[in-house]
Amino acid sequence: MLFFEGEAMKKVIVQLLEGKYGSVRSSRKKVKLKDLEKDLEQSYPSRADYAAEGLGRFEDAVASLVAEGYLTPLAKRTAYKTTSVDAMYWLTANASALPLWSEAEILRMMDQKLLNFRYFVNHPEAQTAENWLYITRVYDFLRTVDRRDWVTREERSLELFDREKWLAEPKGKQFLSRLGLSLESLKAEHIREPFIFFRMPETAVYSILIVENLSIYTSARRILRSGGAVCGYRPEMLIYGEGWKIVRSLEYLEELEGVHWGAENPAIIYAGDMDKAGFDIYGNLKLSYPGLNLQLGLPFYEQMVNCAKRTYPYDDDKRQQCNPQHLEAVLEEAAGYPDLKAFIGRLVEEDRRLPQEVLNYEVMARLAKT
Repeated sequence: MLFFEGEAMKKVIVQLLEGKYGSVRSSRKKVKLKDLEKDLEQSYPSRADYAAEGLGRFEDAVASLVAEGYLTPLAKRTAYKTTSVDAMYWLTANASALPLWSEAEILRMMDQKLLNFRYFVNHPEAQTAENWLYITRVYDFLRTVDRRDWVTREERSLELFDREKWLAEPKGKQFLSRLGLSLESLKAEHIREPFIFFRMPETAVYSILIVENLSIYTSARRILRSGGAVCGYRPEMLIYGEGWKIVRSLEYLEELEGVHWGAENPAIIYAGDMDKAGFDIYGNLKLSYPGLNLQLGLPFYEQMVNCAKRTYPYDDDKRQQCNPQHLEAVLEEAAGYPDLKAFIGRLVEEDRRLPQEVLNYEVMARLAKT
């Protein structure tokens, strides 16, 4: 027995598509025949019944819908299985998208040259009531922008869009981009959270040690407060890098208040985990802040290797990558420590890591006494 012969097959396909995308569509939709056939196959009593002649009937029905203009080919075409039809089609729009916005209002705002309406004119489906409300608020703001002060991104976001985090979200960023605007256009700035640091009291700062993890920061601060050295370093300032955050927050170094800089360009030593992320962070810092006197804490890493009883695998759900350019910056700086350089190379090659925490407080306190 054959199921869905001729026009019946076409009717079922149309029902499936319009059940998914609607019978009235203001924009075209992309249809994958793989998904469509899977849905159709479930309409048969069994897979064997469909396998008998279903694919051939499916091919004929799709070809007929293409000939009728219900489905239209994509620019780049790929055959579907062994059939003569394509693997993907456009399901055509069947209703004009009547804009909700007043053409006269759009022209009035465009005349001021404050906003770019090209996207919304070309995409009537984006002419929603919410977008128009936001656009009118932004337009009114821009007319008085010269008299407004700079505020944070979150403050401006709440003022204009009723949600303090909206401008930080992809939808908010896309909205500004479509209007040809930026955060600067709205006199809004993205405030990054400053880093946590400890400074030796009443001492000019000649050197800074940045450590990646909080546990090491806590132990190192304890050592420094007691007058000891951290793996041979006696920095006047200790910074908690907090992983990747330091790449964004290090720019605040120049804005720290109450710090007496003993050197115009103090030495900044970085020590992180000996893994791909740790190497990536340092390489990124080195390239992002070429004007700073950044150095890799090689003696710190040597002590990590000396104290480690073994190396560690990466967590299965935290596979890491390292920008080759960043890794090269690390290896180049480690050239004067051939054994350490070779160890770093083996870690990368074997996909292993050495966390900073091998230097716990007990270990660092013992090293401080030697």
